[in-house]
Amino acid sequence: MPMSHDIAGVWKLRSYSRRFLDTGEVRDDMLPHAYILYTPGGYVMSLTVEADREPPAGPILTDRECIRLFRSIMSAYIGTYTIEGNRVTHAVELSWNESWTGARLVRYFSLEGDTLTIETTPRTSGADSREFINTLTWQRVEALTMPHPR
Repeated sequence: MPMSHDIAGVWKLRSYSRRFLDTGEVRDDMLPHAYILYTPGGYVMSLTVEADREPPAGPILTDRECIRLFRSIMSAYIGTYTIEGNRVTHAVELSWNESWTGARLVRYFSLEGDTLTIETTPRTSGADSREFINTLTWQRVEALTMPHPR
């Protein structure tokens, strides 16, 4: 059975797909930039942004730039996590999207060496009302271990 120290580390997203439940259609054409970090002590932090986000023209954003950036892929949160079998639950304490703050995000995962595959539970997004499941494959870029007591 996986333990929290098994997934502890810094992980970089390597592949991403979205399967729509109504049709079975799979989209794998949108690979955002993303990292997820699991600490040995039980914290999780995730940051995801659209791969080709166009930067604003200057330090003060226009309304159009604000809307474009808001509608692009963006996700960031931090909280704690627990593992039960192949289920990891993220208890979100702080999020870019206040509707996630306080939420419990349930994910299913498998771990093979330094490859972590996470599947979401069915959900929708603000851009599409159809239910889907995301599958994310991560590569460990740094292992994290608990410090040894002195």
